[in-house]
Amino acid sequence: MRTAMTAISITILFILMYPALPAAEDVAIKQVEDFSRFAPGTFPDGWKSRGGDGSSVYTIRSNHETYLEAKAIKSAVTIARKFEYDLNEYPYLAWEWKVIELPEGGDERYKKTGDSAAAIYVIFPGRFRPDNIKYVWSASLPIGTTTHSPYSSKTKIVVLRNRFSPLRRWVSEKVNVYQDYKRLFGHEPEHVKAIGIMSDADNTKSKAIAQYKKIMIMNK
Repeated sequence: MRTAMTAISITILFILMYPALPAAEDVAIKQVEDFSRFAPGTFPDGWKSRGGDGSSVYTIRSNHETYLEAKAIKSAVTIARKFEYDLNEYPYLAWEWKVIELPEGGDERYKKTGDSAAAIYVIFPGRFRPDNIKYVWSASLPIGTTTHSPYSSKTKIVVLRNRFSPLRRWVSEKVNVYQDYKRLFGHEPEHVKAIGIMSDADNTKSKAIAQYKKIMIMNK
């Protein structure tokens, strides 16, 4: 009896000293695109081009992992995939990108220099023109800069990386699109309509080379 009581006392003492760890929070992740379903050397099926022939700029590559390579030479082609979801359910967007070459003199604030080494668009429904948030790897603007496109005030630009960020190396990003939309547009967002990608160098008459992979949405 004494042995049993001693064992119970030790168990209680252990619980008090080492309380149970809280259960890990459930993180819901949904893949937008990781490009692994496409054959190297092809253009990703299901992605639509705007501004020109997407296959002349964007190509699937593979080196241990599959990714999308953008090589824009004096060109500006956007590609997008329809991907509708509720930002209240999945407020975060995450991806990995790598910049190989910056467009010389690129500055997203002006039409004559408005090129980005790499950009991820979040596209929302719109009556005449859609609202867009464009997350960019800029050639010149300071990290944290927010501005709007010189072509449309409905496209808000957020600078995540620039020329001082490491080139030729994969960099991971995670942004709170829900909070960014409220801050940039001043009201609650509608559902997301599509995700877009763009590397361009038409205005600066130069070259932009970048790579993209593992695009996903998350609840936390």
